[in-house]
Amino acid sequence: MSDCGNVKKVFVPTKDTVEKKPVDPSLTFGATDVAVEKVRHFIQKDDKDICTHGLRVQVVKDGCSGNSYDISLGTISDATDNGDKLFKFGDVTIIVEKLSYMFVIGSQLDYVETLLMSGFQINNPNVKKQCSCGSSFSIK
Repeated sequence: MSDCGNVKKVFVPTKDTVEKKPVDPSLTFGATDVAVEKVRHFIQKDDKDICTHGLRVQVVKDGCSGNSYDISLGTISDATDNGDKLFKFGDVTIIVEKLSYMFVIGSQLDYVETLLMSGFQINNPNVKKQCSCGSSFSIK
């Protein structure tokens, strides 16, 4: 069994876990309607303002395949100060950390609920291989 370290459970979709959804190749970073609604829900649940906070996506060196996603709530002002990429979906902002952006170009944020798990997942066409635990990946 592999050691995935201190990987936060943000699932990398596999052919075995979910049906592969086509990602529009012209997207720089997208989000499904379900993901946008869940982001809105989590921001409000945390008593944050939708106008000042967004979901922050970062690729970090971690896990047995080399990289994993770190997803958290962040402030839009900090993201702007850091030079992060901001993507607006109606009133919801998704923040992609500036150095992580090159790893997720063309990706789409989704939110999946199954009998076994629920959570955000990133459909990333740049993933070359992934860990058996489903939480870490390497890029082409």
